[in-house]
Amino acid sequence: MIRLGIAGMGIRGKLYANAIKQYPKAQLVSVSEPVQVTLDQCTEKFDVKGYKDYKEMIEQEDLDAIIVATPDFAHCDIAIRAAEKGIHLLVEKPFATSSDEAKAMLEVVEKSRVKCMVGFENRWNMPFVSIKDAVGQGEIGHIITMNARLNDTIYVPTKMLSWAAETTPAWFLLSHLIDMSCWLTGKKVINAQATGIKEKLVSLGIDTYDSIIAMLTFEDGTIGSYTTSWVLPECMPMIYDLKYEIIGTEGCFYVDLQDQMVHEGGKLYKHRHTLGTPVAGRLTAAPELMLYEFLDNLIDDIYPAADAYAGYVNTLIIEAIHQSIHRGGPVNIEYK
Repeated sequence: MIRLGIAGMGIRGKLYANAIKQYPKAQLVSVSEPVQVTLDQCTEKFDVKGYKDYKEMIEQEDLDAIIVATPDFAHCDIAIRAAEKGIHLLVEKPFATSSDEAKAMLEVVEKSRVKCMVGFENRWNMPFVSIKDAVGQGEIGHIITMNARLNDTIYVPTKMLSWAAETTPAWFLLSHLIDMSCWLTGKKVINAQATGIKEKLVSLGIDTYDSIIAMLTFEDGTIGSYTTSWVLPECMPMIYDLKYEIIGTEGCFYVDLQDQMVHEGGKLYKHRHTLGTPVAGRLTAAPELMLYEFLDNLIDDIYPAADAYAGYVNTLIIEAIHQSIHRGGPVNIEYK
Protein backbone atom coordinates (compact mmCIF):
# COMPACT_ATOMS: atom_id res chain seq x y z
CA MET A 1 0.00 0.00 0.00
CA ILE A 2 1.40 3.37 -1.04
CA ARG A 3 1.15 5.88 1.80
CA LEU A 4 0.49 9.37 0.47
CA GLY A 5 0.50 12.89 1.84
CA ILE A 6 -0.75 16.07 0.17
CA ALA A 7 0.73 19.50 0.78
CA GLY A 8 -1.87 22.15 -0.02
CA MET A 9 -5.59 21.43 0.20
CA GLY A 10 -7.01 23.94 -2.25
CA ILE A 11 -8.86 22.91 -5.41
CA ARG A 12 -6.07 20.63 -6.64
CA GLY A 13 -5.34 19.06 -3.29
CA LYS A 14 -8.98 18.10 -2.85
CA LEU A 15 -9.10 16.75 -6.41
CA TYR A 16 -6.16 14.44 -5.71
CA ALA A 17 -7.57 13.38 -2.34
CA ASN A 18 -10.81 12.28 -4.01
CA ALA A 19 -8.93 10.47 -6.77
CA ILE A 20 -6.77 8.49 -4.35
CA LYS A 21 -9.94 6.87 -3.00
CA GLN A 22 -10.35 5.06 -6.32
CA TYR A 23 -6.84 3.61 -6.41
CA PRO A 24 -6.92 0.35 -4.43
CA LYS A 25 -3.18 0.20 -3.74
CA ALA A 26 -2.82 3.70 -2.30
CA GLN A 27 -3.96 5.40 0.88
CA LEU A 28 -4.06 9.07 1.79
CA VAL A 29 -2.74 9.24 5.35
CA SER A 30 -2.11 12.94 5.95
CA VAL A 31 -2.49 16.45 4.54
CA SER A 32 -0.98 19.83 5.32
CA GLU A 33 -2.76 23.13 4.89
CA PRO A 34 -1.98 26.48 6.57
CA VAL A 35 -5.60 27.68 6.63
CA GLN A 36 -7.09 26.12 9.75
CA VAL A 37 -10.71 26.06 8.56
CA THR A 38 -9.75 24.29 5.35
CA LEU A 39 -7.49 21.90 7.23
CA ASP A 40 -10.27 20.95 9.64
CA GLN A 41 -12.72 20.38 6.80
CA CYS A 42 -10.29 18.16 4.92
CA THR A 43 -9.17 16.06 7.85
CA GLU A 44 -12.81 15.32 8.62
CA LYS A 45 -13.87 14.71 5.03
CA PHE A 46 -10.96 12.46 4.12
CA ASP A 47 -10.42 10.94 7.60
CA VAL A 48 -6.69 11.72 7.71
CA LYS A 49 -4.18 13.42 9.97
CA GLY A 50 -3.75 17.14 9.41
CA TYR A 51 -0.81 19.49 9.81
CA LYS A 52 -0.68 23.26 9.45
CA ASP A 53 3.03 23.00 8.67
CA TYR A 54 4.15 20.69 5.85
CA LYS A 55 7.55 20.34 7.52
CA GLU A 56 5.93 18.57 10.46
CA MET A 57 4.05 16.24 8.12
CA ILE A 58 7.23 15.32 6.25
CA GLU A 59 9.16 14.72 9.47
CA GLN A 60 6.50 12.90 11.46
CA GLU A 61 4.69 10.80 8.86
CA ASP A 62 5.99 7.62 7.23
CA LEU A 63 5.17 8.62 3.65
CA ASP A 64 6.04 6.84 0.42
CA ALA A 65 5.06 9.83 -1.72
CA ILE A 66 3.84 13.39 -1.39
CA ILE A 67 1.73 15.48 -3.75
CA VAL A 68 2.83 19.11 -3.82
CA ALA A 69 -0.35 21.07 -4.57
CA THR A 70 0.61 24.40 -3.04
CA PRO A 71 0.55 27.72 -4.99
CA ASP A 72 2.90 28.16 -7.96
CA PHE A 73 5.64 29.88 -5.96
CA ALA A 74 5.62 27.44 -3.00
CA HIS A 75 6.92 24.14 -4.38
CA CYS A 76 10.67 24.28 -3.87
CA ASP A 77 11.20 23.77 -0.14
CA ILE A 78 8.54 21.08 0.13
CA ALA A 79 9.96 19.10 -2.79
CA ILE A 80 13.55 19.34 -1.53
CA ARG A 81 12.67 18.37 2.06
CA ALA A 82 10.63 15.39 0.86
CA ALA A 83 13.23 14.20 -1.66
CA GLU A 84 15.98 14.39 0.96
CA LYS A 85 13.92 11.97 3.07
CA GLY A 86 13.51 9.60 0.11
CA ILE A 87 9.85 10.49 -0.44
CA HIS A 88 8.65 10.30 -4.05
CA LEU A 89 7.07 13.43 -5.56
CA LEU A 90 4.17 14.54 -7.70
CA VAL A 91 4.72 18.29 -8.07
CA GLU A 92 2.08 20.54 -9.59
CA LYS A 93 3.08 22.68 -12.53
CA PRO A 94 4.89 24.98 -12.75
CA PHE A 95 7.72 22.93 -11.26
CA ALA A 96 9.18 26.16 -9.84
CA THR A 97 9.02 29.87 -10.58
CA SER A 98 12.76 30.46 -10.97
CA SER A 99 15.51 28.54 -12.71
CA ASP A 100 17.61 28.56 -9.53
CA GLU A 101 14.84 26.83 -7.57
CA ALA A 102 14.15 24.39 -10.41
CA LYS A 103 17.84 23.48 -10.66
CA ALA A 104 18.09 22.94 -6.90
CA MET A 105 15.01 20.73 -6.95
CA LEU A 106 16.30 18.72 -9.92
CA GLU A 107 19.68 18.17 -8.27
CA VAL A 108 18.14 16.87 -5.05
CA VAL A 109 15.72 14.61 -6.95
CA GLU A 110 18.59 13.13 -8.96
CA LYS A 111 20.85 12.74 -5.93
CA SER A 112 18.18 11.08 -3.80
CA ARG A 113 16.98 8.89 -6.70
CA VAL A 114 13.33 9.48 -5.83
CA LYS A 115 10.73 9.35 -8.58
CA CYS A 116 9.35 12.76 -9.49
CA MET A 117 6.44 13.53 -11.78
CA VAL A 118 5.51 17.10 -12.71
CA GLY A 119 1.80 17.83 -13.14
CA PHE A 120 1.71 18.50 -16.88
CA GLU A 121 -1.76 17.01 -17.00
CA ASN A 122 -2.44 17.66 -20.69
CA ARG A 123 -0.13 14.74 -21.48
CA TRP A 124 -3.09 12.68 -20.24
CA ASN A 125 -5.76 14.80 -21.95
CA MET A 126 -7.49 12.67 -24.60
CA PRO A 127 -7.30 15.13 -27.54
CA PHE A 128 -3.55 15.58 -27.11
CA VAL A 129 -2.97 11.89 -26.46
CA SER A 130 -4.78 11.15 -29.72
CA ILE A 131 -2.29 13.15 -31.80
CA LYS A 132 0.96 12.35 -29.96
CA ASP A 133 1.87 9.26 -32.01
CA ALA A 134 0.71 10.85 -35.27
CA VAL A 135 3.03 13.79 -34.73
CA GLY A 136 5.91 11.53 -33.78
CA GLN A 137 5.42 9.33 -36.84
CA GLY A 138 5.49 12.31 -39.18
CA GLU A 139 1.87 12.07 -40.24
CA ILE A 140 1.78 15.81 -40.92
CA GLY A 141 5.36 15.99 -42.14
CA HIS A 142 7.97 18.30 -40.67
CA ILE A 143 6.43 20.71 -38.18
CA ILE A 144 6.79 24.32 -39.30
CA THR A 145 4.90 26.16 -36.59
CA MET A 146 2.69 25.74 -33.55
CA ASN A 147 0.12 28.31 -32.46
CA ALA A 148 -1.62 28.00 -29.14
CA ARG A 149 -3.69 29.97 -26.69
CA LEU A 150 -4.87 29.20 -23.21
CA ASN A 151 -7.02 31.86 -21.56
CA ASP A 152 -9.03 31.96 -18.35
CA THR A 153 -11.95 34.12 -17.42
CA ILE A 154 -11.29 36.87 -14.91
CA TYR A 155 -12.96 34.67 -12.29
CA VAL A 156 -9.68 32.76 -11.91
CA PRO A 157 -7.33 35.58 -10.78
CA THR A 158 -10.01 37.55 -8.91
CA LYS A 159 -12.05 34.85 -7.16
CA MET A 160 -10.55 31.38 -7.58
CA LEU A 161 -6.95 32.21 -6.63
CA SER A 162 -6.16 34.27 -3.56
CA TRP A 163 -2.51 34.43 -4.65
CA ALA A 164 -2.83 35.57 -8.29
CA ALA A 165 -0.64 38.63 -7.63
CA GLU A 166 2.22 36.29 -6.71
CA THR A 167 2.24 34.51 -10.04
CA THR A 168 1.45 35.28 -13.70
CA PRO A 169 -0.66 33.70 -16.42
CA ALA A 170 2.62 32.51 -17.95
CA TRP A 171 3.47 30.40 -14.92
CA PHE A 172 -0.12 29.34 -14.35
CA LEU A 173 -1.20 28.71 -17.96
CA LEU A 174 1.65 28.91 -20.49
CA SER A 175 3.42 26.13 -18.61
CA HIS A 176 0.78 23.79 -20.06
CA LEU A 177 1.15 24.99 -23.65
CA ILE A 178 4.92 24.98 -23.67
CA ASP A 179 5.13 21.51 -22.18
CA MET A 180 2.76 20.35 -24.92
CA SER A 181 5.11 21.67 -27.59
CA CYS A 182 8.15 20.03 -26.01
CA TRP A 183 6.30 16.74 -25.44
CA LEU A 184 4.65 16.51 -28.84
CA THR A 185 7.77 17.39 -30.82
CA GLY A 186 10.67 16.31 -28.62
CA LYS A 187 12.42 19.54 -29.61
CA LYS A 188 14.42 21.97 -27.49
CA VAL A 189 13.53 25.67 -27.25
CA ILE A 190 16.56 27.93 -27.77
CA ASN A 191 15.10 31.44 -27.86
CA ALA A 192 12.14 33.35 -26.41
CA GLN A 193 10.66 36.73 -27.26
CA ALA A 194 7.63 38.06 -25.44
CA THR A 195 5.52 41.02 -24.47
CA GLY A 196 2.93 41.49 -21.78
CA ILE A 197 0.39 44.00 -20.55
CA LYS A 198 -0.79 44.98 -17.08
CA GLU A 199 -3.98 47.03 -16.95
CA LYS A 200 -7.26 45.44 -15.88
CA LEU A 201 -6.02 43.33 -12.98
CA VAL A 202 -3.77 46.10 -11.69
CA SER A 203 -6.82 48.36 -11.59
CA LEU A 204 -8.43 45.77 -9.32
CA GLY A 205 -5.44 45.70 -6.99
CA ILE A 206 -3.89 42.51 -8.41
CA ASP A 207 -0.41 43.30 -9.69
CA THR A 208 0.06 40.74 -12.42
CA TYR A 209 -0.24 40.52 -16.19
CA ASP A 210 -3.58 40.54 -17.94
CA SER A 211 -2.06 38.95 -21.03
CA ILE A 212 1.27 37.64 -22.29
CA ILE A 213 2.21 36.78 -25.87
CA ALA A 214 5.38 34.78 -26.54
CA MET A 215 7.21 33.49 -29.57
CA LEU A 216 9.60 30.57 -29.15
CA THR A 217 12.24 29.32 -31.56
CA PHE A 218 13.16 25.63 -31.45
CA GLU A 219 16.52 24.09 -32.21
CA ASP A 220 15.48 22.99 -35.72
CA GLY A 221 14.00 26.36 -36.66
CA THR A 222 10.40 25.51 -35.79
CA ILE A 223 8.58 28.49 -34.31
CA GLY A 224 5.74 28.57 -31.84
CA SER A 225 3.47 31.42 -30.84
CA TYR A 226 1.64 31.36 -27.51
CA THR A 227 -1.00 33.63 -26.03
CA THR A 228 -2.42 33.63 -22.55
CA SER A 229 -4.88 35.99 -20.87
CA TRP A 230 -6.54 36.12 -17.49
CA VAL A 231 -9.26 38.66 -18.18
CA LEU A 232 -11.89 36.99 -20.37
CA PRO A 233 -15.42 37.90 -19.20
CA GLU A 234 -17.14 35.48 -16.87
CA CYS A 235 -19.94 35.00 -19.42
CA MET A 236 -17.67 32.86 -21.62
CA PRO A 237 -18.96 29.35 -22.41
CA MET A 238 -16.32 27.80 -20.14
CA ILE A 239 -13.90 29.05 -17.52
CA TYR A 240 -10.98 28.33 -19.86
CA ASP A 241 -10.35 28.47 -23.59
CA LEU A 242 -7.58 26.19 -24.91
CA LYS A 243 -6.89 26.04 -28.63
CA TYR A 244 -3.81 24.48 -30.16
CA GLU A 245 -2.75 24.12 -33.78
CA ILE A 246 0.23 22.31 -35.25
CA ILE A 247 1.09 23.05 -38.87
CA GLY A 248 3.42 20.74 -40.76
CA THR A 249 4.69 20.41 -44.30
CA GLU A 250 2.13 17.69 -45.07
CA GLY A 251 -0.84 18.55 -42.89
CA CYS A 252 -2.04 20.03 -39.63
CA PHE A 253 -3.86 19.33 -36.39
CA TYR A 254 -6.34 21.63 -34.66
CA VAL A 255 -7.29 21.00 -31.03
CA ASP A 256 -10.12 22.94 -29.39
CA LEU A 257 -10.79 22.12 -25.76
CA GLN A 258 -13.51 24.72 -25.37
CA ASP A 259 -15.84 23.07 -27.87
CA GLN A 260 -16.36 19.70 -26.22
CA MET A 261 -19.07 18.39 -28.59
CA VAL A 262 -22.04 19.18 -26.35
CA HIS A 263 -23.66 22.63 -26.54
CA GLU A 264 -26.38 23.54 -24.06
CA GLY A 265 -29.13 26.06 -24.73
CA GLY A 266 -31.27 27.55 -21.99
CA LYS A 267 -31.17 30.84 -20.15
CA LEU A 268 -27.57 30.94 -21.35
CA TYR A 269 -25.89 29.27 -24.32
CA LYS A 270 -22.86 27.37 -23.15
CA HIS A 271 -20.58 24.45 -23.84
CA ARG A 272 -20.96 21.55 -21.45
CA HIS A 273 -17.67 20.34 -20.01
CA THR A 274 -17.41 16.70 -21.11
CA LEU A 275 -13.69 15.87 -20.85
CA GLY A 276 -13.18 13.90 -17.67
CA THR A 277 -16.84 13.02 -17.23
CA PRO A 278 -17.00 10.15 -14.69
CA VAL A 279 -18.06 6.86 -16.28
CA ALA A 280 -19.81 4.28 -14.11
CA GLY A 281 -18.55 6.23 -11.11
CA ARG A 282 -14.92 6.11 -12.25
CA LEU A 283 -12.91 9.31 -12.51
CA THR A 284 -11.52 9.92 -16.00
CA ALA A 285 -10.16 13.49 -16.03
CA ALA A 286 -6.57 14.17 -17.11
CA PRO A 287 -5.21 15.05 -13.63
CA GLU A 288 -6.72 11.88 -12.19
CA LEU A 289 -5.28 9.73 -14.97
CA MET A 290 -1.95 11.45 -14.39
CA LEU A 291 -2.07 10.61 -10.68
CA TYR A 292 -2.90 6.98 -11.41
CA GLU A 293 0.08 6.66 -13.78
CA PHE A 294 2.32 8.17 -11.09
CA LEU A 295 1.10 5.55 -8.63
CA ASP A 296 1.56 2.82 -11.26
CA ASN A 297 5.11 4.08 -11.77
CA LEU A 298 5.82 3.72 -8.06
CA ILE A 299 4.44 0.20 -7.92
CA ASP A 300 6.18 -0.94 -11.12
CA ASP A 301 9.44 0.91 -10.34
CA ILE A 302 9.26 2.96 -13.55
CA TYR A 303 10.55 6.51 -13.67
CA PRO A 304 7.85 8.99 -14.76
CA ALA A 305 8.12 10.47 -18.27
CA ALA A 306 6.92 13.92 -17.16
CA ASP A 307 9.91 14.11 -14.87
CA ALA A 308 11.85 16.69 -12.90
CA TYR A 309 14.05 17.50 -15.90
CA ALA A 310 10.94 18.32 -17.96
CA GLY A 311 9.85 20.60 -15.12
CA TYR A 312 13.28 22.25 -15.04
CA VAL A 313 13.22 22.88 -18.81
CA ASN A 314 9.71 24.30 -18.60
CA THR A 315 10.82 26.67 -15.85
CA LEU A 316 13.81 27.86 -17.89
CA ILE A 317 11.59 28.68 -20.86
CA ILE A 318 8.95 30.57 -18.89
CA GLU A 319 11.61 32.47 -16.97
CA ALA A 320 13.10 33.50 -20.34
CA ILE A 321 9.66 34.72 -21.43
CA HIS A 322 9.47 36.99 -18.39
CA GLN A 323 13.04 38.19 -18.96
CA SER A 324 12.15 39.05 -22.55
CA ILE A 325 9.17 41.14 -21.41
CA HIS A 326 11.38 43.08 -18.99
CA ARG A 327 14.24 43.56 -21.47
CA GLY A 328 12.07 44.31 -24.46
CA GLY A 329 13.93 41.86 -26.69
CA PRO A 330 14.75 38.21 -27.36
CA VAL A 331 16.42 35.98 -24.76
CA ASN A 332 18.56 32.95 -25.55
CA ILE A 333 17.92 29.93 -23.35
CA GLU A 334 20.90 28.14 -21.84
CA TYR A 335 20.43 24.70 -20.38
CA LYS A 336 22.67 24.51 -17.31
